[in-house]
Amino acid sequence: MNSSLNKWLFAILTSAMIAVPALASIDPEMEGMEVVSRGDGTFLVGSPTYYFDRVAGAGGLHSESELWTPQKLRYRLLLNRISILPSWDPYSPSVWVKTGNELGDMIYQDLITPENRPVNRTPILEGGFRTPSFKGFWATARGFQDDHYSSNTMTNRKKIVEDEFSLFGENYPMFSSGYAGFGFTNDFINASVLAGEEYLWLFGESSRWIPVHYAPRIEARADVWNFSVTAAYEDAEYQNYVKKEKGNRKEVNGSVYYQCGKLCEQGLLQASAGLAFRAVDDSGIVYTGLDDDRVVWPFVELRVQPTKRLTANVMFGINDDDWLVQDSLEFLVPTPDRLGITIGVKNISGTRLNPMAEDKEYFNGKTISLSADGQMNLIQGYADFADTASNIAFGGRASFWSEYGAETFDTTNTVKDEKLVYRYGDVSRINDWIHGVTGEMWLGLWYKEMFNFKALGGFEHIDGKSSRFEVNPAEFFVSFSADWLFRKSFRISHSLRYRSDAEWNLRSSDPLVVKGDWYWDATFEQMFPKQGLFLTGTLLHSLANEVLQTPNGGYDRLRFICTVKKTF
Repeated sequence: MNSSLNKWLFAILTSAMIAVPALASIDPEMEGMEVVSRGDGTFLVGSPTYYFDRVAGAGGLHSESELWTPQKLRYRLLLNRISILPSWDPYSPSVWVKTGNELGDMIYQDLITPENRPVNRTPILEGGFRTPSFKGFWATARGFQDDHYSSNTMTNRKKIVEDEFSLFGENYPMFSSGYAGFGFTNDFINASVLAGEEYLWLFGESSRWIPVHYAPRIEARADVWNFSVTAAYEDAEYQNYVKKEKGNRKEVNGSVYYQCGKLCEQGLLQASAGLAFRAVDDSGIVYTGLDDDRVVWPFVELRVQPTKRLTANVMFGINDDDWLVQDSLEFLVPTPDRLGITIGVKNISGTRLNPMAEDKEYFNGKTISLSADGQMNLIQGYADFADTASNIAFGGRASFWSEYGAETFDTTNTVKDEKLVYRYGDVSRINDWIHGVTGEMWLGLWYKEMFNFKALGGFEHIDGKSSRFEVNPAEFFVSFSADWLFRKSFRISHSLRYRSDAEWNLRSSDPLVVKGDWYWDATFEQMFPKQGLFLTGTLLHSLANEVLQTPNGGYDRLRFICTVKKTF
């Protein structure tokens, strides 16, 4: 009781004194990990490559990582989820190093204590460079891994691989990646070819971690005019040392995407189109399956804007097995200059949220179907407004949504392996209507470039068969954030937020309740703009208890990350 009271008092005092909110520029551990410091919905992190990410106003029950969109074409597909990490996006010209540790371990003790040293609390490691362009040509290399969230499952995972399963260290990180390559950039083209090696753990619908070793992985990209082309070759090895199992998958995947150009954007009808593809050649035991060993996904995007106030968008994709439609209609209500009011309706319908994903998972001689019969339909109406007066801005949003055929999982049995729990069954649907209502309000203050503050609060109430939800989302959240910039060279960013309880229902015999808690994150950055030098330190997960946020995931702990970066 006293501990809880102290946290509340500390949180209130902190927010009052330094005005700390939800959208501050908190540096993530790595790109794609912004969910760690998000406070505007339900974000439950199990590893850098697996989390439940859901903004409260998005509607529906699915995690954002489960939904395919054209904007994610260059993200990584990790079994049946879309993730930024491990990212092979080339950085801008610079050289950088990054490290950090969970603060349960006094780092200096590793150096001064010869015996009975504390357990290494999973350091983050990264280093890389990208050269300035020489007549358009440049070179780059990067090695990076995030060991956080690894320790809880390490004992179980290390048994099934033959070596340390990482490029650096012995912490069995959830991913360890390294690449090098060349590129060419000018006013008309931006192209690169990267090759490297990677160790990665995939999280299956069975709730087990599957090790994959890519050696090599090669990725080529080119942006020419309004076209974007990506192609990757992956030679992946799967293994289970305990069962003496091994398998290999040679995969080619990529996309071609035409985006509406500047002249097109000025017209009444704007059109974009693309094609995503995967082809695999499996041998041995690879633990997942793709129907016909290939998938091709053509899609079209259309925008119709008869007036500046009315906009209609639609994305439609279809192949032999699946179809997916995402569309919206939005109207900007005529109002006084400062005030903006928007009303809209959007829809998602289809046979699968991610038509590019795996079709089957193989677990202990049984097959788990990763696609359900029938289709899902999500319809959502919303309204939002924003107003400004001098250095003050405020706004809000409200929505109502209904979903039929939401994807879920029919668990037929669970088994326990030490402290981890696995499940059998199939992906299925909730063939009933689920309804939700959401609302949020925000207030922003700023003073020139020196100070920027935002407070945000929101709620969501859902009616339906909650016992069949993979996750019961948090019902409300509140957050405060602020950015400070002193003498244009020293930045302090804070984020303080509270999220109510969330609950996982289907991955164990008893639901896993993730208790609501306060979280405080902060970034401190000293900049030397003339020298192009940036020194950054970030504290993550302060105040909150160390808890498991996902089944078979890792503990979310207080940690410190520091970066030194020199730009060219």
